[in-house]
Amino acid sequence: MVRPRTISDQEILDTARKCFLEHGPSVSTDVIAKELGVSPQAIFKRFHSKQDLLVECVKPCGPPAWGEMVERGPDDRAFADQLTELLRELAVFFTDIVRRMELLRWSGIAIEELMASFDEPPPVRDIRIISAWLSRACEKKLIRVIDCDATAMFILTSMHGPAMLTQMLGKTPTDHTFEEYVSQYVDLLLPGLLKPNLSEI
Repeated sequence: MVRPRTISDQEILDTARKCFLEHGPSVSTDVIAKELGVSPQAIFKRFHSKQDLLVECVKPCGPPAWGEMVERGPDDRAFADQLTELLRELAVFFTDIVRRMELLRWSGIAIEELMASFDEPPPVRDIRIISAWLSRACEKKLIRVIDCDATAMFILTSMHGPAMLTQMLGKTPTDHTFEEYVSQYVDLLLPGLLKPNLSEI
């Protein structure tokens, strides 16, 4: 007799996420189970309903992939290079996050309810991480003294916006690639960060 395949919760979540993102929230649990090589019952032993599975596999969990890079820095490289590196990571991050949030909307799950389930909502955590990075850049005199919280929110929303509009429209709202958008954004933002603080002169 063939023993049933043993799978981890993470394998289920990774495969379910792939299926939901490819086919939308209406994808059958049978399709997910087939991808895993198990029965639908094996999935429901771990996750009580398809909605529970959807929420668990698309909700933000844990620190973002770019968080470790930011928490290590900034280093002594030119700040323009480090800012560009961060914005590129955020462009990839928000492309994924926007697709996940769309799945939650289609499923009828309130994003406000999801955010309330975290001790610290992911957007607040992300602002805190980037604000701390900017504060360290101020201390190292890589940039002028600024309101780090406001600038962190400005950076995050400026990268979230293009991802959200691209998802809504099915194409980029301008002729720019994300790489070109990042370059334009750095050119606009950097002079304000590097400008001398006239009140200290």
